[in-house]
Amino acid sequence: MRTIFSALFVLLLIGCNTSDDQPAENNGGDKTVDNKGGDSVVFTSDIIPRERKNVNPQPVVTYAETVTTFETTDKFKVSVYETKLTFRYRIRISYKQLDVEDTLKVPNFGIQPSIKIVKGDSIRPSCILGFFDKEKKFRESKLIYFKDNKLKIKVLKHYAVYQSDNE
Repeated sequence: MRTIFSALFVLLLIGCNTSDDQPAENNGGDKTVDNKGGDSVVFTSDIIPRERKNVNPQPVVTYAETVTTFETTDKFKVSVYETKLTFRYRIRISYKQLDVEDTLKVPNFGIQPSIKIVKGDSIRPSCILGFFDKEKKFRESKLIYFKDNKLKIKVLKHYAVYQSDNE
């Protein structure tokens, strides 16, 4: 029995380390569409340093929404801060008596990262956290919302940058 579990564990490790998602061929462009219909970027750059020399203690961007109910008035606030790593940000969320932190990872498009927070569509209070790609297109990353007396963070999309073989 122990041998079967060991064999399954090894197969699981091998399966996790392999990937059949290969970037699609492109003709010198920076963006391709993978077989699953999602976006993948075929451009990397080492021009942008991996670490910041100076970390700004002030929020890069902040979103605030006032929620008024019959009993109370609360403020839903999401702030994004720089970290020592250029492509990683710290997210601070406060609502009612909750204070939560999370992280946001931005792919290296060869440009300085630009973060944006937009108002959520259907759920109140909520917001969508994302970033701009090289073509200045907003890419949604996380939905932050409060529902059923719980603060929830949902990853909307995952992004990655692949090194092109054509370089």
